Amino acid sequence: MGFSYDYMETYALDFESYYDKSCSIKKLGPLGYFSHPDFDAYMVSVVGDNGYEFVGHPKDFDWSILEGNIVLSHNASFDETLYFFGADKGWWPRVTPAEWFCTADMAAACGLPRSLKNATAEAFDLEVSKTTRDNMSGKRWENMEEDFKEEVSAYALKDSELCLRLWEDYEKNWSEQERAISLTNRRIIQRGLPMDTDLLVKHLEIINQRLFEAESNIPWAGEKPLLSRAAFDEECLKHGIEPPQSLAQTDLDTQEWIRQYGYKYRWIESVTNWRRINALKKKLEAFDYATLPDGRYYGGLMYWGGHTGRFSGSGGNLNLQNLPRDEMFGVNLRHMIRAHEGKKLVVVDLSQIEVRTLCWLAEDKETLQEIANTEDIYEAFAIRMGLWSASKGVLKNKDPKLRHKVKAIVLGCGYGAGAKKFSEMYDMPFSEAEAAVDLYRNRLSAIPRYWRRINGKLRSCYSAHTNFDMPLPSGRSINYGPTKLFKQNGRTGHQALVSRNGKKMPMKLWGGVIAENLSQGLARDIFSDMILRLENAGLTLIFHVHDEVVIECDEADAEETLNKTIGIMSTPPEWIPDIPLAAEGQILTHYQK
Repeated sequence: MGFSYDYMETYALDFESYYDKSCSIKKLGPLGYFSHPDFDAYMVSVVGDNGYEFVGHPKDFDWSILEGNIVLSHNASFDETLYFFGADKGWWPRVTPAEWFCTADMAAACGLPRSLKNATAEAFDLEVSKTTRDNMSGKRWENMEEDFKEEVSAYALKDSELCLRLWEDYEKNWSEQERAISLTNRRIIQRGLPMDTDLLVKHLEIINQRLFEAESNIPWAGEKPLLSRAAFDEECLKHGIEPPQSLAQTDLDTQEWIRQYGYKYRWIESVTNWRRINALKKKLEAFDYATLPDGRYYGGLMYWGGHTGRFSGSGGNLNLQNLPRDEMFGVNLRHMIRAHEGKKLVVVDLSQIEVRTLCWLAEDKETLQEIANTEDIYEAFAIRMGLWSASKGVLKNKDPKLRHKVKAIVLGCGYGAGAKKFSEMYDMPFSEAEAAVDLYRNRLSAIPRYWRRINGKLRSCYSAHTNFDMPLPSGRSINYGPTKLFKQNGRTGHQALVSRNGKKMPMKLWGGVIAENLSQGLARDIFSDMILRLENAGLTLIFHVHDEVVIECDEADAEETLNKTIGIMSTPPEWIPDIPLAAEGQILTHYQK
């Protein structure tokens, strides 16, 4: 990265392939899909910035024109991976493009929706129909009517044209650093995760048994839908029980209701657990579908999954960014990821990175210095709050309950939570929460001042009719676009449309939540810089989640790899040398947190 592309040609490339409900990338992951016996890549469309156009069967395309040039795809995780998979299989010649960029990643980084349909709608005010793509489901090329073949060819060519047009209009807004992060993230995905296939089979058996047991205890199973609210309420009334207002697991009244009646009526527990058990089964099946004979799972991690730039899961039933930490119903999803023989997993994460980035953004140099001078960040905050003295010894050894309370205050109050919200978050009396919030805001006064500065800029941008744009030290910014006012409960606030999960959604803006966005965005930039440095150091990343990396290495090199990784992740990027960082890690056989 970082060299001139002026002498190269640019080609947008898009494959079309057979798919149906059982043979699909959503169900099987990319390599599982490509390996399915029904898979057929029957069309490729290519459009060049030199006026070149091709649409037809991949065997008829002159692949040599891509050699040493730039290739674009709108979802390169699919098209690039398919190209090299097919080249290895001998389906078409193997060439080496200079770079293969993902315009879906570029669109997301530039504030556009991720999908080609929605990105071009916003960028060019074009309405692109995906009806043709939908109608291709279950249809093989050789069985299509001639009119539909022409329709598919025109559809494919149009997608490549729009992909190239997006690139030409927006690539100047996508930095070299971000392009490298996008590319590296794709390489990580393509390596796959080593799986414990024996444990996967065992856990599938366990979860199917748990699901059977739950269904067997539901009185109306086989007669009405298992999750029928009407059937649930009817059964409650049959036993003289007043049904709860909600069955949401997060509802406090529901939890109390289940505690009151669940021990007596087993079907209540079965109904409330069935959804969770079934969701867990789908996650195990997703692991199973996309695990190939090489014993590796090929899933996805999405570059720029939200408006702050953070990575996210790639959708479907299994989100690798949100695997449950603990065992559930006899199943531990994290333990599915297991180093193969002769290998180890080195797992390292940044310590309290968003607490550090918030203090840096708030220019709280005194607190940053205190953090730099202690091995335990929460002990530093306890001392700052007047709750502890270094002369008493190590906080986490002497008074772990106080440390837990300080941690709750630091994590709960940094983004403007009031006493009511804080008491709900940590289930504490209002008076105690009120005292905690006051303590935080008084002893870490730089943070509330930072919220007020943000609010001032928010009001100024609204008054001046300019985009609300907040710069970050990495060189990029979080741009909320134009803001507008809204009224709620007699109060007036600001809101903007931001990209979330590939769609534009309204978001209420105020100092605390924007501080959280900026802190998260800065943490993401620091972490992304580290991913690039780890790759450049020759380490093999196979997975990352939020502020944690998973590296696969030879067992004999595990200790050296751990120390090398911690060293890199404890060193700030060149563009923010004064932020104190720390990292910790471990050597594992099975992945765990």
